[in-house]
Amino acid sequence: MKNVLLRYSWPLLFLVMVSCGGNNSAPGGSGLIEATEVIISAKAAGHIEQLFISEGDIVRPNDTIALIDTTTIRLQLNQADALKLSAETQLEIAGINIEQVHLNLSLVKKEFDRAKNLIKTGSLNQQQYDQAETAYSQAILSKKQAEAAKRSADANLQKILAEIAILTKQYTDCFPLALGKGVVTDKFIEVGELVNMGAPLIKIANLDTVLVKVYLPASDLTQIKLGDKAEIDPEDESSQPLTGTVIWISPEAEFTPKNVQTKEARANLVYAVKISISNLQQILKIGMPVSVKIL
Repeated sequence: MKNVLLRYSWPLLFLVMVSCGGNNSAPGGSGLIEATEVIISAKAAGHIEQLFISEGDIVRPNDTIALIDTTTIRLQLNQADALKLSAETQLEIAGINIEQVHLNLSLVKKEFDRAKNLIKTGSLNQQQYDQAETAYSQAILSKKQAEAAKRSADANLQKILAEIAILTKQYTDCFPLALGKGVVTDKFIEVGELVNMGAPLIKIANLDTVLVKVYLPASDLTQIKLGDKAEIDPEDESSQPLTGTVIWISPEAEFTPKNVQTKEARANLVYAVKISISNLQQILKIGMPVSVKIL
């Protein structure tokens, strides 16, 4: 019975000790190093033909991660280029037709203007006048048809150009890129695997700036504020303490440790405090335990 009481009461004793000692020493605690991690996913589906990274590699923005099979996209692009050439030719022909109908319209209009003057003087009969008027009306209609054909040819070319832009984007998506600087912490694919759009490829962690979260009792919150400096000790006996900055203080209390079930221990509430640490030399690694003292 004595052993059971000791086993369930030690977290409570620990929290009481921290709370009592908060007024006599700088607030602090222990935590594990965290980092912002980003998963790069595939924007195209296909077989992985090449991989350009491995776990532990450092990648930078726009570094190419892999090559996804581009065969189908390249064939579609070749087809679209041929259609583009054909559409450009049709547009050119439509432009020539417009020039021709404009020339014809100019000639027919002169004939029609002449017929209007001659019929007034009686030098032209009604049938001849009607023929000139009909020819003029047909020339106007031909002009409208030629202009409509040119607009249609231009629209067709624009459609093909849009399709080429989409295919070009899909081709580019076959070369997934890193979005930022970081260390590759996980690789989810291998050469030869078939991936679907949206499938995770790699996970990148930015270790230039890392985080640690510690839990403080309410009595310590009066001694800290956002922007306060903190001393981070890796406790590996080889690294010098680093400097961090308090960037977040939880507005809500919680129970800790989370696996404590006794009513007595649940009565002790703590607040999470997050500290940002510049880690350009990458001394701190994800999951490394550190001790924190808020100055």
